[in-house]
Amino acid sequence: YKEIAQNGYVGEAVAHLGSGQAHWAFFPLAPLFEGMAARLTGLEVSVAGVLLNTVFLYLLTWLSGLYTVRYAGGERSALLIMLLFNFGPYNIYYSTLYTEALFTLLVCAFLYCMRRGWWIRMGLCGALAGAARSLGVFLVFAVAVFCIQQYLSHCRTSKEKPKFLDFVLTVLRQPRLILGTCLVPLGFFCYMAYLDRLLGDGMALVHVQVGWSREPGNPLLILLSGLNTLGANEFYFALWTLAALYLCCHLALRKSVDAVPGFLFVLIPLSTSILCMPRYVACSFPIVEEEAVVLLEKKPLEKGFWYIFLLLLGAITTWQWFCNAPVMA
Repeated sequence: YKEIAQNGYVGEAVAHLGSGQAHWAFFPLAPLFEGMAARLTGLEVSVAGVLLNTVFLYLLTWLSGLYTVRYAGGERSALLIMLLFNFGPYNIYYSTLYTEALFTLLVCAFLYCMRRGWWIRMGLCGALAGAARSLGVFLVFAVAVFCIQQYLSHCRTSKEKPKFLDFVLTVLRQPRLILGTCLVPLGFFCYMAYLDRLLGDGMALVHVQVGWSREPGNPLLILLSGLNTLGANEFYFALWTLAALYLCCHLALRKSVDAVPGFLFVLIPLSTSILCMPRYVACSFPIVEEEAVVLLEKKPLEKGFWYIFLLLLGAITTWQWFCNAPVMA
């Protein structure tokens, strides 16, 4: 990210030591902001980027608290989610040059604008999220589910029978909703167009994953293989993943639209590798949101289990990090 912020993207010559790894696997929005911050302040990219991500974390703390008060578990859950974002496991990522602080903030802003019906602002947040990380493009599915929920709720209130054609016409009567939804993939598509001009391959961002020995597969089989490595690093990564899937299921049972990005943000990275799962879990807004809700809603015995589980998992992972295990991938 530092090299991209300083020098931008270069063509084929940027591949590292014949490994097939290259800069264009990393999306441009975060290094673009970090490079701009460095030029405006005169600071080194490493310093300016950390300061900028600290600002993003502050905004995330405020907005996630506001979102949770309005649409999740109330003030106590809001306080807990703010604490989790600042003091939870893996929160170190929010203070590095990685995309976690920016992407999580954009996802939270996207969901907030969607629930408020601010469609254009929603689309802009989604477009920026897609320019920060590939997962951002999948936020469009959350809009589809939210629209279905809104239509079904209207039918229950008016005691009308749901009809597919009526649903389509209801959506088509909202041009701002259509425009906002169409804006969501814009950041992702712009980066594809840039790569096509730079390399002649708009899907280079996917093809380059081979350089990290990552190819799409069955996420459940990858999870099972991790659970079969008791005592190894992959086993702890699998436990993180199981906890995330449980929280996503809890979101779905509450009929929260946040379950859609929650599942997608777990299953899509898991389909290529289990190595980065703690990072994707601990830095996913829907999962941290539901974690705050669950820790307050559960009965005392279950609540105690989850507190102990998260504390031990965080302690073990932190200890492995100090022992130079590859837990911070």
